[in-house]
Parts: sequence; C-alpha cells; structure tokens
Amino acid sequence: MESIKTEVDGGILIDWKTFSLDQQNSQEGPDFRMWEHRDYASRGVRALVAAKAAKNQGEEAFFRFHLAAFEAKRDEGKDIAHGNTLIDTARDAGLDLVRFEEDMDKEETWQAVGKDHMEARERYDVFGVPTLVFGEGQAVFVKLESLPKSKEDWVSLFEFISDMAVKRPYLLELKRP
Repeated sequence: MESIKTEVDGGILIDWKTFSLDQQNSQEGPDFRMWEHRDYASRGVRALVAAKAAKNQGEEAFFRFHLAAFEAKRDEGKDIAHGNTLIDTARDAGLDLVRFEEDMDKEETWQAVGKDHMEARERYDVFGVPTLVFGEGQAVFVKLESLPKSKEDWVSLFEFISDMAVKRPYLLELKRP
C-alpha cells in the first residue's frame, strides 16, 4: 500500500489502524477486552501495542517498524508477540528504544489498540485483516494468496478493490471455490 499511494490516480491517504484477531475470535465472553489484560496469552495484542508505540515516533518510524515486523514474521518465522522480538524489530527499524519501551508500557498505548478495534467493529463491522475502508465508510476485507509481483499489478488490484467498494456497494463478496 505504501509503495503505491502516489501511483494511484488522486493518491491514497493511509491511516493505519490496529485490529485484534485474537479479540475478534476470543472465547472469553463479550465483555472481555484483551488490551485490558496485559498478561493474557495473546498471539498479537502486544504487537499491535508495539505498532502504536512505533507510530508515536512518527509515520516514517511506524512504517519502518511495520515493514520490519511483517518481514520478521513472514520471512524469518519470528514470533512477533514476544517482547524481545518486538524490541529487536524496533531496533532494526531505527526507533528510539527508550521511548519505544516507555510507550509500550503506557496504559494509553494499550487503550489506543482497544479504541481502534472497537471503532472497526462498531463503525465498519470489521471481522478480519486486512480490511480497507474507502470514502464514506465502505469497508472491504481482502484475502490474497500471494502479493502482486509488480507495482503495476498492485495499482490495478487496488483500483479494482476501490471500484468495487465505492461504485458497487451492492457487491458483497467475490470468492473462488
């Protein structure tokens, strides 16, 4: 997304938000909020908090951290729910580690994850990631088998998804058998 935001006609404004699949699929009951239980065994909430802590250092710092975390998980098979992995990732992304760890420990950073999650659920009915939100709140969940190989394919795919979401709100699902 970041690599094509200036390539798409009119540009793309990206406002990255967190969404907890662990919370979405929780068996703990409707009032349980993972971001309120720091010691709860979660596969992803701590990584979402880390993303918020990185974003506190600016959009560029966030993007470097986001990309490094994605590569650590996908390419290196690392557990990005683990605190040491997150600190290593923040170091690799060139973040201020003292500030990063302080922000990771702040209650407001944890609550920011919850705020994003609840907004996604209540306002856009999000159930999975990634979900893209266009225009007046047209949300689309996207599941890809693999990433497009070229920037042109990325732009074409994004324009297709945008067109489907904005111009064809009656189209609810495309799914291959």
